[in-house]
Amino acid sequence: MFRPAEDVQMTLTDSLFTANQQTKTAVDGSRAKLFGDVIYPNIDEEKFHHLFSDVISRPNIPIKMYIVALALIQEYQLSIAVFVELLRCGALNFQYALHTTHLESQLLSESSLRRFKNRIQEYNKQHDCDLLKDEVKRIAKIYALDMRLLGHSSDGDDENAVILSRMDSMEIEMRAKTMTRLEIIYTTIVIMIRYLISKDYVELLPQELYHYLKEGDKNSVLYYRVSADKKAGIQESRIADAVHEMVLLQKALLDNFTPAFLEKIEEYLVFQRVLEDQTIISEDGTRIPKDKKDISPSSVQNPFDTSATYRKKRGQHHGSVLNLVEAIDRNGNGIIMDAELEPNITSDNKMEAAYLESLPDDGPKQVLIGDGGFNGAEVEKLAAQKNVELVTTSLTGKPTDQLYADFVLNDEENEVFTCPGGCQPLNNTHFNEETGQITATFDIKCCKDCPYKDRCKAKLNEKKGISTIKLTNKQVRRARQARNLSTDEARGYAKMRNGVEGIMSVMRRKYHLDDLQVFGIERSKPLVWISILAYNANKYGKYLSSKEQAVTA
Repeated sequence: MFRPAEDVQMTLTDSLFTANQQTKTAVDGSRAKLFGDVIYPNIDEEKFHHLFSDVISRPNIPIKMYIVALALIQEYQLSIAVFVELLRCGALNFQYALHTTHLESQLLSESSLRRFKNRIQEYNKQHDCDLLKDEVKRIAKIYALDMRLLGHSSDGDDENAVILSRMDSMEIEMRAKTMTRLEIIYTTIVIMIRYLISKDYVELLPQELYHYLKEGDKNSVLYYRVSADKKAGIQESRIADAVHEMVLLQKALLDNFTPAFLEKIEEYLVFQRVLEDQTIISEDGTRIPKDKKDISPSSVQNPFDTSATYRKKRGQHHGSVLNLVEAIDRNGNGIIMDAELEPNITSDNKMEAAYLESLPDDGPKQVLIGDGGFNGAEVEKLAAQKNVELVTTSLTGKPTDQLYADFVLNDEENEVFTCPGGCQPLNNTHFNEETGQITATFDIKCCKDCPYKDRCKAKLNEKKGISTIKLTNKQVRRARQARNLSTDEARGYAKMRNGVEGIMSVMRRKYHLDDLQVFGIERSKPLVWISILAYNANKYGKYLSSKEQAVTA
């Protein structure tokens, strides 16, 4: 039964009273105390009440305790078992953070913490939401308002101020082993066979697949057989054999079970996906292995973590990508306001668009600073609708003459209004929707004596008395961005953006996001959001400390 946490009053038997001065000093300076002061009181427990029964029964452990405990575990990089042990053995800093210094015995246990995490994941899956992420974002807004990072304070002052934000993304490597193509197919077959064995369906296996039941078969297939194939110069033969075995197993399954029954089996869904990833149907109707170049980056990289994808970006990565948006000021203060964890084949552009979509149309003006990956026509149009100015601090691709920034295009960016010399075209003869190329025809008199004719590459036709200029709307946009980057203000924004790299470093070094002890994006999300909660609490704590020092100075 859900019951919100009650305010706790210190008693004469409170362990804080009996602690010596050294212990009290250590608690006062600990990160755990900070979490108890700035995270615990700001948690909205009502948002989580659906996780518990409505029937009158034993009340739940306060949700504030669960969330702060998870934050402490991530902050101190402890296992749940070690955290509970320290808590019960008298770790006063942890007890202070959970507001349990007055209790003779602690409420949290290993099983209760794990059940809470599982309940959140199940609820999110059933209702297509993310309770923990929403709560982390809500608390971040509380911090940001107090730090005056959102353009105005909670009292409504400075309504016309501009919000400064910076965005960046980082690759997160999957925890599961990176497998070869043969390993993926072999392991998928093994998982499906294990399911059949667990349900006493082993007699349905074709005779050719009985070798999977033998001890040491994995080594025989993946190492000894492959090594022998290489020596014989037939390296791809084992892939074809493995695919043949997948097809045999699929036929056996379809012959004995209905499609409706199989679609309810998670192991079969993975099996079928791998089969589609790794094979194609030939002209004679049989399944054959795909050419390795044709296998999609979104294909299964490991049957135990089907959400991981493959991406080649400054090296090879198998896993997911984390995109962060931090609200900042010019004094180095910042709070992570939004985050998204997606398969790593998701582009920066797409994640930026998703963030812009989440903003209100009538929100305060915002300057969003990103690198060259956060750039494109679609996000620029979307940003204009959301009152957001996009600042790209570096540009990718081929450099463009800044002269093209002086071409004035129509709103649809498919016609030229005026050229850098101030002339209007006779007509816009052609627009290529695929490439964005515009072909405009001018009077030859406009271009003949124009000082820019060589730079805009105008083609003069004396016989017809016209000149033709070809350009793309992408060239115009890129030239405008390059010109904007050359200003002192843009260079200042570039320095601000570079600071976001520090967040990525902290997430890797301190919170070990590259080594999460879970498989899959959905199971990784709670740990990522809790890490962001802990990071924001530390940043807010530094702000409060600097504020106190300024007052006492």
